[in-house]
Amino acid sequence: MNNIPLEDWLDSQDVKLKLHICDRTLQKLRDNGTLPFTRLNNKIYYRRQDIEQILSNNYTGNIIDFTGHGKTIK
Repeated sequence: MNNIPLEDWLDSQDVKLKLHICDRTLQKLRDNGTLPFTRLNNKIYYRRQDIEQILSNNYTGNIIDFTGHGKTIK
């Protein structure tokens, strides 16, 4: 790897908390290749940059109306 600083690696718990996802969803992201990871002594780590890239790639730019009127504003 390219000398990635230790603070740029997140463990599974950090990722689940930041993305508000459960164990199963995180497993699916690993299984389908959406989220790259590394395993060290049975603990899984993710690069902060990879998570930010996934979020950026899936950004829609839509503003959603959460007032209950059922409208999506663009």
